[in-house]
Amino acid sequence: MKKIMMIATLLLASGCVSQTSPERHSRYFAVHDPEMVGGNFASNPTYTAKANLPLFQKVYQQGQADKAKGLTAAQAQQVADSIYTSASKSQVRSTFTGNKSDTHLHDGDNESLALWGTQLKETYLDGYNGIH
Repeated sequence: MKKIMMIATLLLASGCVSQTSPERHSRYFAVHDPEMVGGNFASNPTYTAKANLPLFQKVYQQGQADKAKGLTAAQAQQVADSIYTSASKSQVRSTFTGNKSDTHLHDGDNESLALWGTQLKETYLDGYNGIH
């Protein structure tokens, strides 16, 4: 019985490692975004995570590039903080009915934008620190 529990634990742990940092952060945002819930609003976190993934990958690669350029940890933290500040003050583009021409920009929910900024900041730092 102990062997079965040990194997199950190892399989669960290895399943968590299979996602890259950008995938984890994109998924976390999509699942926890407070704007993605509501009485008349249906969301698809999987689609949202996939749609946001290219940006998370770009931010991760920026962290890797900055490390390769020789930025210090303090400088990388400043870049990460600026990413957070920029993202948490951005506008949100919403698409309705799946029609890309039916979009509009609006100020996002402060909690949602803070989550967005935090996930981008952490993705950058993961890239800088070599966390996969």
